[in-house]
Amino acid sequence: MEIIKLFVGIILPYAAIAIFIAGMIWRIQTWRKLASPAITLFPTPPNEQANTLNTIKEALFFKSLFQGDRALWFFAWVFHAALALIFIGHFRVFFNADVILKAMGMSDQAIDAMSMNAGGAAGVVILAAALVLLVRRLVSPRVNEITGFGDYFALFLIGAILVTGNLMRFGSEHINLAETRKYFAGLAVFGAGTDETILRNSSFLVHISLAWLLMMTIPFSKILHLGGIFFTHQLIRKS
Repeated sequence: MEIIKLFVGIILPYAAIAIFIAGMIWRIQTWRKLASPAITLFPTPPNEQANTLNTIKEALFFKSLFQGDRALWFFAWVFHAALALIFIGHFRVFFNADVILKAMGMSDQAIDAMSMNAGGAAGVVILAAALVLLVRRLVSPRVNEITGFGDYFALFLIGAILVTGNLMRFGSEHINLAETRKYFAGLAVFGAGTDETILRNSSFLVHISLAWLLMMTIPFSKILHLGGIFFTHQLIRKS
Protein backbone atom coordinates (compact mmCIF):
# COMPACT_ATOMS: atom_id res chain seq x y z
CA MET A 1 0.00 0.00 0.00
CA GLU A 2 2.89 2.36 0.77
CA ILE A 3 4.27 1.81 -2.73
CA ILE A 4 0.88 2.66 -4.26
CA LYS A 5 0.60 5.82 -2.14
CA LEU A 6 4.13 6.82 -3.12
CA PHE A 7 3.55 6.29 -6.84
CA VAL A 8 0.00 7.62 -7.16
CA GLY A 9 0.19 10.30 -4.50
CA ILE A 10 3.72 11.66 -4.96
CA ILE A 11 5.48 10.50 -8.15
CA LEU A 12 2.57 10.44 -10.62
CA PRO A 13 1.42 14.06 -10.08
CA TYR A 14 4.83 15.54 -10.91
CA ALA A 15 5.32 13.17 -13.85
CA ALA A 16 1.86 14.03 -15.24
CA ILE A 17 2.42 17.78 -14.94
CA ALA A 18 5.85 17.54 -16.59
CA ILE A 19 4.50 15.45 -19.49
CA PHE A 20 1.52 17.78 -19.88
CA ILE A 21 3.69 20.91 -20.05
CA ALA A 22 6.18 19.31 -22.47
CA GLY A 23 3.34 17.97 -24.60
CA MET A 24 1.60 21.35 -24.72
CA ILE A 25 4.81 23.11 -25.79
CA TRP A 26 5.25 20.54 -28.55
CA ARG A 27 1.62 20.84 -29.63
CA ILE A 28 1.66 24.64 -29.72
CA GLN A 29 4.85 24.62 -31.77
CA THR A 30 3.18 22.17 -34.16
CA TRP A 31 0.17 24.45 -34.54
CA ARG A 32 2.39 27.48 -35.10
CA LYS A 33 4.11 25.70 -37.97
CA LEU A 34 0.85 24.95 -39.79
CA ALA A 35 0.92 26.09 -43.39
CA SER A 36 -1.07 29.24 -44.08
CA PRO A 37 -1.32 29.47 -47.86
CA ALA A 38 -2.51 32.66 -49.52
CA ILE A 39 -5.83 31.60 -51.02
CA THR A 40 -8.90 33.49 -52.16
CA LEU A 41 -12.03 32.65 -50.20
CA PHE A 42 -15.61 33.28 -51.23
CA PRO A 43 -17.51 34.89 -49.70
CA THR A 44 -14.94 37.38 -48.44
CA PRO A 45 -13.69 36.46 -44.95
CA PRO A 46 -14.76 38.77 -42.12
CA ASN A 47 -12.45 41.39 -40.68
CA GLU A 48 -10.21 40.50 -37.73
CA GLN A 49 -12.70 41.63 -35.09
CA ALA A 50 -15.55 39.61 -36.62
CA ASN A 51 -13.17 36.70 -37.09
CA THR A 52 -12.29 36.70 -33.38
CA LEU A 53 -15.97 36.92 -32.44
CA ASN A 54 -16.78 33.94 -34.68
CA THR A 55 -14.00 31.93 -33.04
CA ILE A 56 -15.33 32.73 -29.57
CA LYS A 57 -18.85 31.70 -30.62
CA GLU A 58 -17.46 28.46 -32.01
CA ALA A 59 -15.55 27.71 -28.81
CA LEU A 60 -18.34 28.59 -26.38
CA PHE A 61 -21.51 27.69 -28.27
CA PHE A 62 -20.37 25.23 -31.01
CA LYS A 63 -21.90 27.38 -33.71
CA SER A 64 -21.00 25.11 -36.66
CA LEU A 65 -22.20 21.98 -34.87
CA PHE A 66 -25.50 23.69 -34.03
CA GLN A 67 -26.01 24.46 -37.72
CA GLY A 68 -25.09 20.93 -38.78
CA ASP A 69 -26.58 18.55 -36.18
CA ARG A 70 -28.90 19.94 -33.50
CA ALA A 71 -29.22 16.66 -31.54
CA LEU A 72 -25.46 16.10 -31.39
CA TRP A 73 -24.99 19.78 -30.51
CA PHE A 74 -27.33 19.47 -27.53
CA PHE A 75 -25.55 16.50 -25.93
CA ALA A 76 -22.07 17.83 -26.77
CA TRP A 77 -22.85 21.26 -25.33
CA VAL A 78 -24.42 19.80 -22.18
CA PHE A 79 -21.37 17.57 -21.74
CA HIS A 80 -18.92 20.45 -22.06
CA ALA A 81 -21.02 22.82 -19.93
CA ALA A 82 -21.20 20.27 -17.11
CA LEU A 83 -17.48 19.59 -17.50
CA ALA A 84 -16.75 23.32 -17.14
CA LEU A 85 -18.94 23.45 -14.01
CA ILE A 86 -17.10 20.48 -12.50
CA PHE A 87 -13.73 22.07 -13.36
CA ILE A 88 -14.76 25.31 -11.65
CA GLY A 89 -16.06 23.35 -8.68
CA HIS A 90 -12.68 21.69 -8.21
CA PHE A 91 -11.15 25.09 -7.47
CA ARG A 92 -12.80 24.67 -4.07
CA VAL A 93 -10.69 21.54 -3.60
CA PHE A 94 -7.38 23.08 -4.64
CA PHE A 95 -7.89 26.57 -3.22
CA ASN A 96 -9.86 28.00 -0.31
CA ALA A 97 -12.60 29.51 -2.47
CA ASP A 98 -14.92 29.34 0.56
CA VAL A 99 -13.39 32.64 1.72
CA ILE A 100 -14.80 34.40 -1.36
CA LEU A 101 -18.20 32.77 -0.97
CA LYS A 102 -18.34 33.69 2.72
CA ALA A 103 -17.46 37.28 1.82
CA MET A 104 -20.55 37.21 -0.40
CA GLY A 105 -22.64 36.34 2.66
CA MET A 106 -22.91 32.55 2.28
CA SER A 107 -22.75 30.33 5.35
CA ASP A 108 -20.77 27.08 5.59
CA GLN A 109 -24.01 25.11 5.34
CA ALA A 110 -25.10 27.02 2.22
CA ILE A 111 -21.69 26.50 0.59
CA ASP A 112 -21.75 22.76 1.30
CA ALA A 113 -25.32 22.48 0.02
CA MET A 114 -24.46 24.36 -3.18
CA SER A 115 -21.42 22.19 -3.73
CA MET A 116 -23.38 18.98 -3.15
CA ASN A 117 -26.36 19.94 -5.31
CA ALA A 118 -24.54 21.64 -8.19
CA GLY A 119 -21.61 19.22 -8.22
CA GLY A 120 -23.81 16.18 -7.86
CA ALA A 121 -26.17 17.29 -10.62
CA ALA A 122 -23.25 18.10 -12.93
CA GLY A 123 -21.67 14.70 -12.24
CA VAL A 124 -24.86 12.82 -13.13
CA VAL A 125 -25.65 14.97 -16.20
CA ILE A 126 -22.16 14.75 -17.68
CA LEU A 127 -22.05 10.97 -17.19
CA ALA A 128 -25.40 10.60 -18.99
CA ALA A 129 -24.21 12.85 -21.83
CA ALA A 130 -20.95 10.91 -22.12
CA LEU A 131 -22.89 7.63 -22.42
CA VAL A 132 -25.05 9.10 -25.18
CA LEU A 133 -21.97 10.26 -27.10
CA LEU A 134 -20.36 6.82 -26.65
CA VAL A 135 -23.47 5.02 -27.90
CA ARG A 136 -23.53 7.35 -30.90
CA ARG A 137 -19.97 6.36 -31.77
CA LEU A 138 -20.89 2.69 -31.52
CA VAL A 139 -24.18 2.65 -33.45
CA SER A 140 -23.61 5.29 -36.14
CA PRO A 141 -21.69 3.70 -39.04
CA ARG A 142 -20.44 7.08 -40.27
CA VAL A 143 -19.12 8.08 -36.85
CA ASN A 144 -17.82 4.60 -36.01
CA GLU A 145 -15.77 4.60 -39.19
CA ILE A 146 -13.72 7.62 -38.11
CA THR A 147 -13.47 6.62 -34.44
CA GLY A 148 -10.16 5.15 -33.38
CA PHE A 149 -8.74 3.54 -30.27
CA GLY A 150 -7.68 6.93 -28.90
CA ASP A 151 -11.27 8.19 -28.99
CA TYR A 152 -12.59 5.22 -27.04
CA PHE A 153 -9.67 5.38 -24.60
CA ALA A 154 -10.35 9.07 -23.90
CA LEU A 155 -14.06 8.38 -23.33
CA PHE A 156 -13.18 5.46 -21.05
CA LEU A 157 -10.84 7.63 -18.99
CA ILE A 158 -13.34 10.46 -18.69
CA GLY A 159 -16.13 8.01 -17.84
CA ALA A 160 -14.03 6.27 -15.19
CA ILE A 161 -13.08 9.62 -13.63
CA LEU A 162 -16.75 10.62 -13.54
CA VAL A 163 -17.83 7.31 -11.99
CA THR A 164 -15.15 7.41 -9.28
CA GLY A 165 -15.95 11.07 -8.60
CA ASN A 166 -19.65 10.29 -8.22
CA LEU A 167 -18.80 7.36 -5.93
CA MET A 168 -16.82 9.66 -3.66
CA ARG A 169 -19.68 12.17 -3.64
CA PHE A 170 -22.59 9.77 -3.18
CA GLY A 171 -20.87 6.67 -1.81
CA SER A 172 -19.57 5.76 1.63
CA GLU A 173 -15.95 6.88 1.09
CA HIS A 174 -16.43 10.64 1.28
CA ILE A 175 -13.31 12.78 1.06
CA ASN A 176 -12.37 15.31 3.70
CA LEU A 177 -12.00 18.72 2.05
CA ALA A 178 -9.46 20.01 4.57
CA GLU A 179 -7.28 16.90 4.18
CA THR A 180 -7.47 17.16 0.39
CA ARG A 181 -6.41 20.81 0.43
CA LYS A 182 -3.54 19.97 2.78
CA TYR A 183 -2.35 17.23 0.41
CA PHE A 184 -2.42 19.43 -2.71
CA ALA A 185 -0.83 22.33 -0.82
CA GLY A 186 1.98 19.94 0.09
CA LEU A 187 2.38 18.89 -3.54
CA ALA A 188 2.64 22.54 -4.58
CA VAL A 189 5.68 23.09 -2.34
CA PHE A 190 7.14 19.58 -2.78
CA GLY A 191 6.28 18.79 0.82
CA ALA A 192 3.62 16.08 0.52
CA GLY A 193 4.36 12.62 1.90
CA THR A 194 2.79 9.19 1.90
CA ASP A 195 1.57 9.83 5.45
CA GLU A 196 -1.11 12.23 4.16
CA THR A 197 -4.47 11.10 5.54
CA ILE A 198 -6.30 11.53 2.22
CA LEU A 199 -4.03 8.95 0.59
CA ARG A 200 -5.63 6.26 2.73
CA ASN A 201 -8.86 6.74 0.76
CA SER A 202 -8.84 4.09 -1.99
CA SER A 203 -11.52 5.84 -4.07
CA PHE A 204 -9.47 9.05 -4.01
CA LEU A 205 -6.34 7.18 -5.14
CA VAL A 206 -8.17 5.63 -8.09
CA HIS A 207 -9.81 8.94 -8.98
CA ILE A 208 -6.63 11.01 -9.04
CA SER A 209 -4.59 8.31 -10.78
CA LEU A 210 -7.11 8.35 -13.63
CA ALA A 211 -7.12 12.15 -13.62
CA TRP A 212 -3.31 12.33 -13.85
CA LEU A 213 -3.37 9.76 -16.66
CA LEU A 214 -5.93 11.88 -18.52
CA MET A 215 -3.76 14.97 -18.08
CA MET A 216 -0.80 13.16 -19.63
CA THR A 217 -2.82 12.16 -22.70
CA ILE A 218 -4.45 15.55 -23.34
CA PRO A 219 -1.68 17.10 -25.50
CA PHE A 220 -1.57 14.00 -27.70
CA SER A 221 -5.30 13.37 -28.16
CA LYS A 222 -8.40 14.94 -29.64
CA ILE A 223 -9.33 16.18 -26.17
CA LEU A 224 -7.20 19.22 -26.96
CA HIS A 225 -9.68 20.41 -29.58
CA LEU A 226 -10.62 23.29 -27.27
CA GLY A 227 -7.14 24.72 -27.73
CA GLY A 228 -6.74 23.73 -31.36
CA ILE A 229 -9.91 25.51 -32.41
CA PHE A 230 -8.30 28.89 -31.76
CA PHE A 231 -5.56 28.01 -34.26
CA THR A 232 -7.51 26.17 -36.95
CA HIS A 233 -10.62 28.36 -36.88
CA GLN A 234 -8.57 31.51 -37.25
CA LEU A 235 -6.56 29.88 -40.05
CA ILE A 236 -9.64 28.84 -42.03
CA ARG A 237 -11.25 32.25 -41.76
CA LYS A 238 -8.05 34.25 -42.21
CA SER A 239 -8.23 36.87 -44.97
